[in-house]
Amino acid sequence: MILRATLMSALLFRLLAAAPSSAELDDLPEHQSARRALQEGLPVVAAIKAERLMNLQPAGSLARQTLAGLAVEAWVRAQNGKAALQILQREKVPNTDFWEAQARVQAGDMDGAEALLARRLQEGSATSQERLLLAQISSFSGNPAQARQVLEPLITGTDATTAGRARLILAESDLREGITAPVLSSLASDPALAEDSKAALLKAQALVRQSRHEEAQGLLQKILGSTSGGEHLHHAASVALADSLHRQGKRIQAVDVLVQFLENTATSSLWDKAFQQLWTCLDGPGTNLPDAVLRWLLNAPSTQGVTAATPAFSADFQGHAMLLIARWLLAQKRSVEALGLLEALIQIHPGHAEADNALKLAMEIYGGMKVESRVAVLAEVWKRRFGGESSARVEFATAGVAYGRGDYRRAMELFEASASLASSLTERRSALYNAGLSAWRAGEVLAFQSLATQLQAAGGGARDGSADLELDQALELAAQARPEAEPTLQTFIRTHAGHPRLFDARLALAETLLSRPKPDFSLVEQTLLAAETVGQLTEKQQQRIALARLWSLESQGRLKTLAESGAAFIQRWPASDSTPLVRMKTADAFFRLENFAAARTEFELVVKEHPSSSYADTALYFAGLSALSMLSDEGREAAINLWQELAERGGPLSTPARQQQALAKRRAGQETEALNLLDSLLLEKKLPEETRRSLLCEKAEILMLLGKTDPAQFKTAVAVLRELLREDDLPLLWRVRGGYTLAVALQSASLPQEALEACYDVVQAAGSLGPATPAEARWYYRAGFFGIDLLESLKQWEPAARLAEKLAVTSGERAAEARERATKIRLEHFLWDGR
Repeated sequence: MILRATLMSALLFRLLAAAPSSAELDDLPEHQSARRALQEGLPVVAAIKAERLMNLQPAGSLARQTLAGLAVEAWVRAQNGKAALQILQREKVPNTDFWEAQARVQAGDMDGAEALLARRLQEGSATSQERLLLAQISSFSGNPAQARQVLEPLITGTDATTAGRARLILAESDLREGITAPVLSSLASDPALAEDSKAALLKAQALVRQSRHEEAQGLLQKILGSTSGGEHLHHAASVALADSLHRQGKRIQAVDVLVQFLENTATSSLWDKAFQQLWTCLDGPGTNLPDAVLRWLLNAPSTQGVTAATPAFSADFQGHAMLLIARWLLAQKRSVEALGLLEALIQIHPGHAEADNALKLAMEIYGGMKVESRVAVLAEVWKRRFGGESSARVEFATAGVAYGRGDYRRAMELFEASASLASSLTERRSALYNAGLSAWRAGEVLAFQSLATQLQAAGGGARDGSADLELDQALELAAQARPEAEPTLQTFIRTHAGHPRLFDARLALAETLLSRPKPDFSLVEQTLLAAETVGQLTEKQQQRIALARLWSLESQGRLKTLAESGAAFIQRWPASDSTPLVRMKTADAFFRLENFAAARTEFELVVKEHPSSSYADTALYFAGLSALSMLSDEGREAAINLWQELAERGGPLSTPARQQQALAKRRAGQETEALNLLDSLLLEKKLPEETRRSLLCEKAEILMLLGKTDPAQFKTAVAVLRELLREDDLPLLWRVRGGYTLAVALQSASLPQEALEACYDVVQAAGSLGPATPAEARWYYRAGFFGIDLLESLKQWEPAARLAEKLAVTSGERAAEARERATKIRLEHFLWDGR
């Protein structure tokens, strides 16, 4: 459904109708600002402003309807169909059905949109725009008959423009269904389309399907030699020309056309088709990769002077090249090398347009190599975004997603379906095993017993996995801290003394004993000793036992021994994945022993030696606490610097870090007293304006720090900043500083769209020339780039690029950075728009 909505998004805005205007609104600055934001490509900001102004108008008034229409249009342009639908449900809006249909498409309800427009059609009230939209939806939804039924009356209608658009939509629909002759006759019958470039392309594509290659290539060459039609049309013509040449058996020429197209295209929505066509040309015996393909993979400039603006430097382009080379390597029986490229594509470019094909191909290769653990991981990623095929592997992927989100009954059903579709006994055992786990978690006892029996039957004399299923049941009980976990583990240990996973059972039993309200530490140690006697332990297993002993020492409060044992663990296994955690426990033990110097050292070592660890931010935070607890000037300054470093990381601990800075700088961290002092200063009648404004900003900042533990303080901070920004003739410095701080406060209050509006207001306040002083520039660019971040988090790529371009035309020191950011966004998200 998401894919279908995405395919429609490019077509929707061709049909957008401007919202009606009301003369009484024209003089309102907020209305003007909303329409300006929409014109400048920031529909989210326009929608927020229009909706706020709408709520101030009397119910049923023309002004309210006008603003509702503007808000709906803005939300649709922002591709936020859900927000548009919310307004449509409670407000009267012109062309309601048309807007609702588009909103439903964006919300993923293609069927709802189609049904709504179909009803309008049956009632005889559908406009030509609604009919065109219905035809497009029907065509993309695999309902070409309905598309034809809707379009034919438009084609024979009196509106020549609508008839031409209808012919083009029908031609595309027919070509999608492999129909060619009607396409040629229909397009030829309309004189208005004789010189239309889009019509020429469709004719050429139909001629290619009919193997009339000379005629097709003549049309395509004419398109490629023209200066009209737009880049997308030229790109489509290049791909179609290569297709024609390949069908003629001119493989080398086809490859040359595709390589030339790809080499000279900075970005294109047709890269996927071009690379697929290139692979079609190369998929055969005795083929070699063009030199350019390897260059694309390495991001190296060509010998013909390719600049940094070329696709070779685009991550998206590189991803296409990686998949192409992986396919070629696989065809050469070089599976391991192919997997290396596929894994790189999946990890480096997770949002790539070809990620689905890369995942699918990697799963197939791993499946053939029987590496099912990796298949399961990739399958979960696959089905979360793609899926849909009825195959054992995809059913397995679907089941993995259901299991991951806790829908165990659905996971059980899908794993069973995967087992039924399995093409090998190994795949069947894997699916049955996972179905059994799902059944247990779903509380389906009878299904669990049945699946365990099927798993035994599928064993074929080998280790059938039923005992593994029994153990996983016990481990699940232990993970849930269920009281029956302990006896279940003991039963497994007693009845499966020679099982390969006996170590897991004994260690889980020790951890279960340790989690008792009043642990018997001697019994825990006995169980750990028993686990050590289970065969020759791997390094990983020895580490797990050592970790369990560390938790036991911590529970006993034996901090000194804990610190010593932690140091011994680190010395023995410095490269262990658990080393950051152990060092954190060691540092914590020192901290609780009030050995703050040692604690600070250990915490800082976590940051230094494991900067990408999930513990790094926490370690940095507590390193500051340790430094501050040393009660020295050096310690306080070190703490401030450490917290500043953490704050700049922007992670979840950045706000507490700023709060800790305030604790150190503002009256030894007594925030309430600092806040009381600011309030008392703000009450002074003769307070200079500059001082008052500065104090308001500082007060808001302290309130935001307090908001970490009391979220209501965020609203107070917002109110303080709005008071500042309402001041008449407020100098630009304070407008941009207050506006940026307001944006941060709103984002902290989980109001990202309102935060975006605050950023936009800052950029607008500075005018087209931008800030005039370094102080103004500091806050101006902070607000602008924060707005870009917010837009990207909302996946509003085009508005993000436009906002970056607005910053880029200023004369400040970050203008070049903004220009690079805009270019990056446009390259990564296929944003041409004639730029």
